[in-house]
Amino acid sequence: MPTKHIVKSYDEDLNLLKSKLSEMGKEAADQISQAGKALLNRDGGLADVVIVCDEKVNVLQQEVEEFGIQILATRQPLAQDLRSVIAGLKIASELERIADYAANIARHIADLDHHLDVDQPVAAILEMAELTNGMLTDVMDAFAKIDVQGAIAVWHRDENIDHIYADLLSDLRMRMSEDPDNVRSFTGLIFIARCCERIGDHITNIAENVHYIEQGKTYINGKVPLSQ
Repeated sequence: MPTKHIVKSYDEDLNLLKSKLSEMGKEAADQISQAGKALLNRDGGLADVVIVCDEKVNVLQQEVEEFGIQILATRQPLAQDLRSVIAGLKIASELERIADYAANIARHIADLDHHLDVDQPVAAILEMAELTNGMLTDVMDAFAKIDVQGAIAVWHRDENIDHIYADLLSDLRMRMSEDPDNVRSFTGLIFIARCCERIGDHITNIAENVHYIEQGKTYINGKVPLSQ
């Protein structure tokens, strides 16, 4: 639990940094959700909106970076405060990449043949997107509360996405070999699934940064420390 500082404005700065990151997280989660809807309905118009809205997250990331550097320069934070600012800057970068992948999902929707029956692969991708959305919401909540155990729980949930992705990849490769005339659509679905898988990876990086704030170290070789 973070302690209050003698200088009230110092706490206000740290809280504002958290608030900006929370806004970034909500924007990124909304983009994942909208990209999923665009995929489900093959909605090119909504896909275009997702792509345009990616700029919102880019602007927020720039604001976080500038404000974080300002805190480092003017407050000269130490210990957990310093780790919070450093982790915040890293989390902003992870959120920006997550939003980029949501935009990439939207871009590849144009590759899909509307007349091709790909309901099963799309359903698997939408399950991945829903899982990542829940993970992102929960990891940002863990960050807000500096809840290490909550972050670790999110970290473990990425395994579910990896399993779905592996099965889906095998299915789509088989479809490509059996139906070479629709390679573009199947390749587009592979790219979209890959985006979802990468979003999960970036969320685990956020979880690791929550662990860093509290414990002063990230996960070792991608593994949860034995003490946890």
